[in-house]
Amino acid sequence: MVAVAVAGSASAATYSRTSNLVGQRFNAFTWQTIDDPTHGRVNYVSQATAQADVLVQVSGNQVILRADSTTTLDASGPGRNSFRLQSNAQYTTHLAVFDIAHMPQGCGTWPAVWSVVVFLFSVLTIG
Repeated sequence: MVAVAVAGSASAATYSRTSNLVGQRFNAFTWQTIDDPTHGRVNYVSQATAQADVLVQVSGNQVILRADSTTTLDASGPGRNSFRLQSNAQYTTHLAVFDIAHMPQGCGTWPAVWSVVVFLFSVLTIG
């Protein structure tokens, strides 16, 4: 029944480009220096720290995002430095296209792009 409802509500959409973030210097994002909401062993750092540690940089039209591979971690420490970016834009519908020249692979890598959907509920009181 759910599949029928989803299929029945599908419709074609036309998209147009509303933003193009090629080689920008991260002004379209907020840097989240928060505790990991999934309780992982990671230390989310500010833009200044990420750039100083060469975790992120812009070179021409390329944005380079790196994992910290040089720090020796303490077993009881906060974990590896990383960064967490949140878009300043919000969309009701969207299609995101990423042109990725190189994707890290192997043990300890988890590159991710998350899309968060906010549901708005109407409350109906029957009385």
